[in-house]
Amino acid sequence: MPTLTARTPSASETTQDATRSSRTPAPVDSSPRVSQLRALQEGLSRSPRVQRMTQLKAALNPSAAAPIQRMRWRKQGPDIHPEDRSYLGAPDVREGRIIPTDWLDNDVWDDANGNVYNGTTGFLRYNHRLGIGNDAMLPGDFQAELTKLNDHPDLATKKKADSYRVKLNALRSKILKWLETLDSDARLADGTQEAADRALVRIDALRANTLYPQAPYAPKTRGERASLALGGASSRLYDSVAPAVLTEPGTMDLSQIDSRVSDEPTGTTTVPTHTLAPQDDGLRWWASAAMGLRETASKASQAALLHMNVGSGRVPIGVRPPDPHHPGGEFIVLGHEAPIVQDTNPEVQGLRTPSSAEPRHRVSYPAFLARLEVVKLAAHVEDPQLAKAMLEMVRNPGTDPADVDVTVLPLLRELLVTWMVAEPARHRSVIFNSVLALREVSSGRASFQDMLTDDGAHPMTGAGTAGAGRTAEKTEAAMVLGGTAGDLMKSSKVVRKQTEQLARTSGDGNLSSPLEDVLRSHGVGGMNLRPLPQ
Repeated sequence: MPTLTARTPSASETTQDATRSSRTPAPVDSSPRVSQLRALQEGLSRSPRVQRMTQLKAALNPSAAAPIQRMRWRKQGPDIHPEDRSYLGAPDVREGRIIPTDWLDNDVWDDANGNVYNGTTGFLRYNHRLGIGNDAMLPGDFQAELTKLNDHPDLATKKKADSYRVKLNALRSKILKWLETLDSDARLADGTQEAADRALVRIDALRANTLYPQAPYAPKTRGERASLALGGASSRLYDSVAPAVLTEPGTMDLSQIDSRVSDEPTGTTTVPTHTLAPQDDGLRWWASAAMGLRETASKASQAALLHMNVGSGRVPIGVRPPDPHHPGGEFIVLGHEAPIVQDTNPEVQGLRTPSSAEPRHRVSYPAFLARLEVVKLAAHVEDPQLAKAMLEMVRNPGTDPADVDVTVLPLLRELLVTWMVAEPARHRSVIFNSVLALREVSSGRASFQDMLTDDGAHPMTGAGTAGAGRTAEKTEAAMVLGGTAGDLMKSSKVVRKQTEQLARTSGDGNLSSPLEDVLRSHGVGGMNLRPLPQ
């Protein structure tokens, strides 16, 4: 990455900015709307459609100049890094852009408008492109007021931010009214119009006084901050994936039971079957599966049996259609080659494994713990090795890991589909907690026992977590839009455990750091997550 070095601006740099040099322009038209037309042209040039056409032209004509890529940059020690880490280039300093020389570590520079922001709070510090060109053409009181408004404004509360916006708008109105008192031809000829236009552009830049316009203020409680971080991470992951689709339609005849009486068959029924086929690969593949399962359940008109291909195995999932208690439908992960019945007992899932099934066919958190102890003893493996194999399956869901015995794989697949598909289908950000849990176990800092007990460290263990998870996802969406939720550490055990894990796995006190690391390590690009302190 480029190294940030202080330098003295050249003479041309101190007399130019993005619009044009400070030399007196020759009037090309006597209309007072010339400056407005120039501004309109600049707006059109920046439109997404024109930018896409420019990029296409550059691709078709390699000899043409590459389009300018405008973005945000963060100062980290002597270096600067793009906030969108998928961009591999250096700052583009064409059009008179100059890299700031007096910004602080962790500050963020927006090279489109010249604003420099506090990288932690997200609030404007100053616009470093002020004080260049022929600004002396403006009245002195306008210059002084603009300089004052540009000097680290206090935006810590909504009242202060509103007051700052009022002052910017007032100055803008005064400049426009002043221009009306001048002769239109004269102000074009002597550069006054140019200086005023540039001042108006800078006022517009200062009005963009936060990096996070939807939620400018960091939440007050730790649970709310974690919920905001999780909501941002989820948007970045799930916005880039398409839900899994249903393929290979068929039917299957199943026995019916009424578990209120016994596991003895009371009849037979036929249910539709499909393969749940996720799209993409790696973490996106699992996210696609979760959203596909959610969508399938919400639209189901009857019980159905799905299968997911994970490596060389097929994991069954029972789907239950929506009802008054489950308006989005419900689902249950079932065991490899396990007996499957339709239970007419309305208090349980429609499709399930009967209680008389062998322990190796049972799928639940208590059953996982019991089965893990059996396979660890039989295959001579420990939790860290199993967790590493599961992390490899997260990255490569179509391939069986090579470093564990094949007899262990059915259990690992079923636990993965539970953690990475079924639980995220209820509460999508839990997919990050599942990856972080596997990392903790693989490193030896935790065990599956720690994660899977009835009220274990994984956020979705314990009674009532399905409904609490769905509520937590709605809370995340509200936090991303600047809402409040109170003390989530007390009101939601799902959010509490999510928050505790983020704090536990963060090495720098930033609740977003573990989420950012999961996204980056699985190739999910995009803008850096908002820093949110513990």
